[in-house]
Amino acid sequence: MAVKIVVFSDTHLHRVTEEFESICDHYCRDADRVIHLGDWTSASVLNFLQQYPLEGVSGNTDDMAVRLQLPARQVIRVGGFRIGMTHGYGFYGDLKEALRREFDGVDAILFGHTHRALVEREGGQLFFNPGSVFSSRGSGRSLGLLTVGRTLQAEIVRL
Repeated sequence: MAVKIVVFSDTHLHRVTEEFESICDHYCRDADRVIHLGDWTSASVLNFLQQYPLEGVSGNTDDMAVRLQLPARQVIRVGGFRIGMTHGYGFYGDLKEALRREFDGVDAILFGHTHRALVEREGGQLFFNPGSVFSSRGSGRSLGLLTVGRTLQAEIVRL
């Protein structure tokens, strides 16, 4: 049976808004997991998302309350797959190569920071950036869906 994971990054909210609540109700209520890849900004977003089975990492704009609760990077196992998660800031040059060095031996690397959605496979690895729910930097607002079954399938949902 497939596992449905909703993936957020770069929400940049100082408080939970009605619009964010509505997005979460629509996409997260039947999710097996929710992942947030940093730049929550405020712990109120973290506290709100904890009503779902949540995994997350901190980002460069997060307040101290978020940074104290979440690591900057982590690896989780879903089914038979190892998934690396980081916000993605602090890497210079070839981002994918830097992420590969950061997460040796994972099947997928999930990251944010750029606010630009990305789904690419290279060398058997999935690189997945869900973009930003509210701050698109010209690429459109989005979130991600990751389906884990016999394979890893990633999809960008435009909002």
